[in-house]
Amino acid sequence: MSGVEIVEVGSFKRNRPRVITGFAGAGFVGNTAVMHIVRERGFKLRAQVRSQLIPAMMLLVDGEPTHPFRIYGDEGGELFFISNAVLIAPENAWPLGLKLMEWLTKAGVREIVAIEGMPFAVQPGERPIYGFGVPSRDLSQFGANPIKEGGVSGLNAVMLEESMKQGIPFVTLMVPTPFASAIDYGGAIPVVEVLNRMFKLGVDVASLKERAEMVRKSLERTGVVRKRGFLSSLRGGQPT
Repeated sequence: MSGVEIVEVGSFKRNRPRVITGFAGAGFVGNTAVMHIVRERGFKLRAQVRSQLIPAMMLLVDGEPTHPFRIYGDEGGELFFISNAVLIAPENAWPLGLKLMEWLTKAGVREIVAIEGMPFAVQPGERPIYGFGVPSRDLSQFGANPIKEGGVSGLNAVMLEESMKQGIPFVTLMVPTPFASAIDYGGAIPVVEVLNRMFKLGVDVASLKERAEMVRKSLERTGVVRKRGFLSSLRGGQPT
């Protein structure tokens, strides 16, 4: 099996960081929210994850070819943001997730917050966001609704299981999205707002709102939008 390598970019601090993961998934909600925060706050690239287990892709970021699986951090080494822009095959989640956890454990990780997009019909109006923590904690103070049923998959599932083994607090934020393979800017908005409250980031979401409105109008023009949302025929309820 191909190996997994985490290539660090220069030297940087590791001050028992809190880690936020935004992996590609339904609506690309996680990586859209994470990269919006990274750009708005000017966080620096700290490492890249490289492996033949990751589908071949190079992104053009600020005019430079960039690997799709990246780790960013603040100057004090207290916050790490992990973004992956390409879907990972289920059978490759374990080796990639375990390597990530090994690297993060050596960095002294003290908490992980994972973002999951859920394929649900979205009603018009404010987008809800759900959450749970291990150990259990009150996330309503940050604007997330408690959830008792749901699922965590892929890399986040691997990292959750390893966190439970090691006693590392783990929070999952789950956002309903009507998009399967397109970017859901509207779904990223409540994620950023919750993370703003959790970590006092102070990140503006105005540009996300503008893009979400542009997408909405485009879908209306093409007749894709329906009264109950794109995936309403697949699942019509909300999580509990």
